[in-house]
Amino acid sequence: MIIPYRTVVSIYIEILCVIKFISFILKPLLIKNTMDNSMENEFFHCRIEDGILYFDYKENVVIHLKDAVKIVADRLLWQQGKPFPILCNTKGIRNMDKAARWYLAREGSHLATSVALISANPLSRLLANIYLFSTSPSVRTKVVANELEGIEFLSSVGQCNPK
Repeated sequence: MIIPYRTVVSIYIEILCVIKFISFILKPLLIKNTMDNSMENEFFHCRIEDGILYFDYKENVVIHLKDAVKIVADRLLWQQGKPFPILCNTKGIRNMDKAARWYLAREGSHLATSVALISANPLSRLLANIYLFSTSPSVRTKVVANELEGIEFLSSVGQCNPK
């Protein structure tokens, strides 16, 4: 008997959701908080500054679905239920599989009021825009060339929380 690909993916995602739930219980022991307003794990550094969550992927990260689940779970745990606009620097990503991209587009937007994806070169911006078009993120999302453009977008959405 052959199991359809979609069924296998659905089962895999359900298992990862259970892992994500369990991670909320165990992550306080595993997450390295560098200060009250910043944290990091093996995939990213993030900090909150002027009401914006700055999210920077570490250099040369490769992200699979299980990694995407961990990234989102760690960020959600750290945010402690507080929504923020997110400025995400994708420069450090070396590769990401399709399932991880889909997961981050959907679940990665939880507790995000809006998202600006920094993509520094024109080719990666084009690919990021195609990705946005094909995955339809659940919050307002824009691909920007630099941090300043990202801050302007997030501010224009009007959901930044001043200190």
